[in-house]
Amino acid sequence: MTKAETSILDSKDPAAYIESSLKSRLSPAAKARLARLWMEKTGYTKEDILRARNRHPYWRKKKMEGSVDRTRRRLAAHDYSSGSELEWTRERVEEFLSMNGKDREGRYEMKDWQLAEHFGSSIPSIQYMRRKCRKVETLLGTRAPRGKVLDYLMRAESVLKRGSGAVEALAQAERERAKAEAREAKPKAAKKPAKPAPKAKTAKAPAKAAPKKAAPAKTVKPAAKKAAPAKKAAPAKKPAAKKK
Repeated sequence: MTKAETSILDSKDPAAYIESSLKSRLSPAAKARLARLWMEKTGYTKEDILRARNRHPYWRKKKMEGSVDRTRRRLAAHDYSSGSELEWTRERVEEFLSMNGKDREGRYEMKDWQLAEHFGSSIPSIQYMRRKCRKVETLLGTRAPRGKVLDYLMRAESVLKRGSGAVEALAQAERERAKAEAREAKPKAAKKPAKPAPKAKTAKAPAKAAPKKAAPAKTVKPAAKKAAPAKKAAPAKKPAAKKK
């Protein structure tokens, strides 16, 4: 076994393993074989090696090279928003919260692009919600009531960054404003519409008395002549007695 191989196998932790592996000039196949032997010897896992690799300055620099182009291509490939911004309603936020779980090792069970595809959004929109979830967990803890968590998640990220005091102050101001609006609306609904004020009577000029028409003169009918009393008929003459 060469000195480089011995140095790799004798590494005490993943960080030392990465350093020894970088210094060696072994082929990728040889390094893969040694990695398997080192994990069997120490009990570390592949994930432990990957985490140490991502933290190492050399690999971090390598990772940053061309990262802008890679990120741009990745975002374009997983943009499911169709050019419109997704509205995060309370129902959607609650669904997102139920799908944003982590496994035992603290990694998200669903990738950001998978959530973007599900909600019809973009990766930056999903990352925005995940940042808010982490901030709310920091402010309220892991055992906060779900309703409280949702109330906080409905706030803007800028409000959450100012702390729980800013969130509660904003909520209190909204409650006070709602009460004031309710008080203003209640009397308006109870009052009947006021009757219009009577119009002021304008003084009317005295109406000119219409000249009275002279009553038509009564025509005196001539008194009816009294009928003359009827003459009594002369008594009928008796026939003279005949002489014998």
